Amino acid sequence: MSFYNLPLLTADGGISPALAANSLTFLAGGTIAAGDTVAFDLTQTAENKAAVVVEAPANAGSLVVGVALDAAAAGGTVRVATHGYVDSADVETGVVAGQGLFVGTTAGRLAGLQNAATSTQLAFLSTLQTGTGGVQNIAHGLGVVPDLVFVITEDVSAGTAGAATVTYGVHTSTNAVITMTTNKTYRVVAVRFATSTKQLGAGGNGAVAVAMSNESGNRAAVFVLGRIGA
Repeated sequence: MSFYNLPLLTADGGISPALAANSLTFLAGGTIAAGDTVAFDLTQTAENKAAVVVEAPANAGSLVVGVALDAAAAGGTVRVATHGYVDSADVETGVVAGQGLFVGTTAGRLAGLQNAATSTQLAFLSTLQTGTGGVQNIAHGLGVVPDLVFVITEDVSAGTAGAATVTYGVHTSTNAVITMTTNKTYRVVAVRFATSTKQLGAGGNGAVAVAMSNESGNRAAVFVLGRIGA
């Protein structure tokens, strides 16, 4: 396996976008397009696990090696930028310069770590509710579908003693959907986790690159953050 510490400057003193990165050469475990983010292929055996890369699966996390500089077919060789500038990487729609990037829900494609959402509110506690025995929609104001919803029963009245049964419906970006036993009183707690926190978790070790330009046609310049051999 070869290691390349490629020059950052062209003959006229400018940056050479296609070469301004440290790269390693790997074997391709499947079809890889130039600009794809790639990851180790753990279906291989023994040391081949560190020699063969594939298009990074969704949420590849710490398996990510870097961004492919060449296209390759299965069994061929592929240069992978493991640290530094790559002028054209595959990214999701809407990525903007300065965003941290990780492999999101599309294989081989970098997604932006979103630091904003439609609401900055992270949690909601309802006023006291009374069960009707039917579906109740409790507005939570989070602006997104909650990641966690639970009920706190507050029924201490002897007149309504007995078991309280709660059924959770399909929550929406507007309402928590609850069915509670008739006349049982309760409060609803709805929580959304910060998007960046969820994505860092999904991405294993967080950002693997930084966007150096805005996305155009699902391509952007990126700087790979020292994955291997940096």
